Amino acid sequence: MGLLPIMEKGKPMAGHADWPLFYMNDFSKLGLVVTELAQASAVLEAGGYRVFDNGRVLQVDDAGQLGAVFAVLSEHQVAYELADLISCVYQG
Repeated sequence: MGLLPIMEKGKPMAGHADWPLFYMNDFSKLGLVVTELAQASAVLEAGGYRVFDNGRVLQVDDAGQLGAVFAVLSEHQVAYELADLISCVYQG
């Protein structure tokens, strides 16, 4: 089991506490970037997936499950991308 962070595109990311002190250096964190966090969370929960931390973390059992997660989001017309969340955060 793993936990996949979810971030709303263009919004600040919560939960920096688990990031290294010097995360601007050489660090990346894979996550799901969606256009509407609340809608994505609701769709995933309705699809039987466990979502934690106010919709910001998705429980994933294995890598093969990601395809099913993407299918559920696409089916409900939720725009998403799997991306490095650090590159999506303002670092200046």
